[in-house]
Amino acid sequence: MIRSFLVHLIPLLLPFVVYAIYLYYVRRAGGEKTWAGKTVAILTLIGLILMSFSFIALWAFTERTAEGQYIPPRYENGRIIDSEVIPTPDKK
Repeated sequence: MIRSFLVHLIPLLLPFVVYAIYLYYVRRAGGEKTWAGKTVAILTLIGLILMSFSFIALWAFTERTAEGQYIPPRYENGRIIDSEVIPTPDKK
């Protein structure tokens, strides 16, 4: 769950991190750039676009099965057993 959350959160926050690093070096060189409203809006838009790409990539590369019985993750004998889909037998 945490991994899937981070897969979408990192692309959203990446533009802000890159801009913060840029501001750090600009101020160190004597510049006076700051976090302006327009800049934050543009960074948010870029982050949302990157996050939408992560949703599309997850959708495109996730294995999907059409039929079967879904077994959710469970806790057995001190271990977490992953979820699985058991295919339904063919009825002919």
